[in-house]
Amino acid sequence: MDHPAAPICSYRSLRVAILRLRPILLVFLVSSFQLALAAGLISTSSPPLFILGASMVDAGQNAVAMPHRSYADFDPYGSDYFGKPVGRWSNGRNLMDFITEGLGYGHIPAYLRSIGLDFTYGVNFASSGSTAANSTAVGNSSGGLFCLLVQVDQFRDFQDTILSSHYGLEQTARLRQRFSDAIYFFETGNNDYHDAKDQFGDSLDINATVTTTIAAMKVAFQTMYGLGARTFIIMNATPTGCSPASLTSVDDDEELDENNCDAIWTNIVQAHNKRLIELLDELRDNYPAAEWVLFDAYSIFMDGYLNSSKYGILYPFKSCCGAGGTYNFNANVMCGRDAQYINGTLVEWTKCENPKLHLSWDGIHPVESFAYYIAQGVLNGTHLIPSFSLKERVHSSVQSVCGQTQGRSIILKARALHESHSWLHSASKEAMQGITCRVAKLPGSNGQSGCGWYCKEQGSVHGC
Repeated sequence: MDHPAAPICSYRSLRVAILRLRPILLVFLVSSFQLALAAGLISTSSPPLFILGASMVDAGQNAVAMPHRSYADFDPYGSDYFGKPVGRWSNGRNLMDFITEGLGYGHIPAYLRSIGLDFTYGVNFASSGSTAANSTAVGNSSGGLFCLLVQVDQFRDFQDTILSSHYGLEQTARLRQRFSDAIYFFETGNNDYHDAKDQFGDSLDINATVTTTIAAMKVAFQTMYGLGARTFIIMNATPTGCSPASLTSVDDDEELDENNCDAIWTNIVQAHNKRLIELLDELRDNYPAAEWVLFDAYSIFMDGYLNSSKYGILYPFKSCCGAGGTYNFNANVMCGRDAQYINGTLVEWTKCENPKLHLSWDGIHPVESFAYYIAQGVLNGTHLIPSFSLKERVHSSVQSVCGQTQGRSIILKARALHESHSWLHSASKEAMQGITCRVAKLPGSNGQSGCGWYCKEQGSVHGC
């Protein structure tokens, strides 16, 4: 007589069963994750966007790696858009959020925030406080957790995961092409100078520090080129000397430049930006197969400081969130930090009523409303050198010819959303001569499914 299997009813027997199954489960989960990532990347013709950098474009990388360690993990960060802190150094969205929204990508997730998220349109590796040169986080803070070269290694691991997803030679070739077609955005260098200035003060050797920073950036760019990157957008250093954080530390008017900004910082930033231009010229000569594009964020910030009324700003040099003083900034009680007694007086931060009247959110980073203007310099190409509209380039890449009838073409501009085996998105709002085109999961030659435009009546298939 057959007996039913004994149920797993004790913690010990359950643990033994899990341990026996764990290798199988791990292989299954990793394989499924790889396939999902790869399927996402090839499910759209839009070029993916990979972001490397620091806090101006961080989408929550540090918040995942070391939760509740930075001020951005606490109220009032994120309060004016997300309704809660989401690891962004802003009252809402940052400039990268506006760029990806403008491209129709939504918000690209942080690399470490991988559970249940969609990497179809790229990955954000940016880490708040990160430097271009090698560095490590210090103490209990998450600042500087992943320097630029570590982010490059994270990208390498991500790429290896995608390319080893067992899709076959044809699909692997498509995936490699996706990485070559991608756009790579870099925001790095500012924190190298913050760290050096904090360490050396007035004895800082600006030329030596700039040389070290630019050299680290060069290594990162060359490595990314070797991994297949071909379109580089590199943001220059912003006018840190005009920020409330810097101006608060100025003791004498003689320390100010002609724009009433910290003169030392002006010298640092201008030296960096000059050397960055020289580096990009060198890379263009040595690697002509790639596009080396400068994003002149410096000019947008300076225009905001000097011509603030153009942006509806009344207080360009005063933080929205801070603990008082001329510039509403106190390094001892920064935005999001606990109140402290200073000289017997309780000092705490407050948030302004209307962030749109300010350029600076917390003394260092821009408010959401000004981040929008910064992003337009990329989307419209007004501050890209050489100039081109990123928005137009991306949108032109998603045009797909679906079918023809009576000499007329149906041109589709639609986003292919990756889901299970089902019709995904109606790409045509009108049927022309009875032809309806949609994005669908299509069987591949190697048994795997891919994404393509499918025209029902014509029966034609176009890869997307």
